[in-house]
Amino acid sequence: MSTIGIDIGGTKALAVRLDDGVVADERHTATRGDPLVDIALAAARGVWADDVEAVGVGLAGLVRWPEGVLAWGPHVQGTDIPIKVLLEEDLGVPVAVDNDANVAAFGERVAGAARGFDDFLLVTLGTGIGGAIVIDGSVYRGESFAGEWGHIRHDPAGLLCDCGKRGCWETVASGPALVRLAREIVSLNPEGSLADRFGSRPITGEDVTAAADSGDEVARGIVAQVGTELGRGLANLIAVFDPELIVVGGGLGSVGESLLGPARRAAAEALHGGNHRLLPPILVAGAGSRAGAIGAAYLASSIRS
Repeated sequence: MSTIGIDIGGTKALAVRLDDGVVADERHTATRGDPLVDIALAAARGVWADDVEAVGVGLAGLVRWPEGVLAWGPHVQGTDIPIKVLLEEDLGVPVAVDNDANVAAFGERVAGAARGFDDFLLVTLGTGIGGAIVIDGSVYRGESFAGEWGHIRHDPAGLLCDCGKRGCWETVASGPALVRLAREIVSLNPEGSLADRFGSRPITGEDVTAAADSGDEVARGIVAQVGTELGRGLANLIAVFDPELIVVGGGLGSVGESLLGPARRAAAEALHGGNHRLLPPILVAGAGSRAGAIGAAYLASSIRS
């Protein structure tokens, strides 16, 4: 018997079916105007099989647990949507709905970089910054919404965030931050390497990290700048939680040392009492961009009837 896991973010949805490992996966492009239930149903049906017993869903937003209601999200469409109930009506199987970072943390603990760790933080980088807190092997949700540190006030005079507040951490350390910096450089230097690489087409965060990985020095500088801002924020999380491990995942976590090298250096420089303590390991997510979907499928396996 199998379970399905669906990870829905600001621009993408990924579904996997698990049965002694991943046996099917399918990626969908999503826009903010698409109803979330429609996105989830399309993703589930793309990997459906007759033996599916339960479905798990991770959403990029404030999800009330265990009711499975999306209260609100800056990067997704709708408020107070009873996703769990609506999907169970359509699919006819039990459904569990949680925040996308929480399910990604579950995925990393069972199949990724956090195997063997009971106390760790997950930081997800993509359209924004998400997070999950694992204490004694269990996800800590608070009243439901713990881990939303992408909206910590990083710079009170900073950029306007999609959440409506100004200066959130994710405005300077996420995919859109990479895109904004790349666009600025292309505009200022239309004869430069990035302008030559991207031309007039839309730029994505993945484009910038790919350019950095290919050796473009300008792109490497952009990624290092975002990595530095990431590290400064990580130092704040370390000061609060003192975790055994930090795992960096999501769409941008896969860039590796071009991002995490500067992040580690910045975190070490900013860490309170840094001369008297060790920086916890800061690792790239082992399950990669599929961590959320895999974790959602494992979450589904815990509630299947």
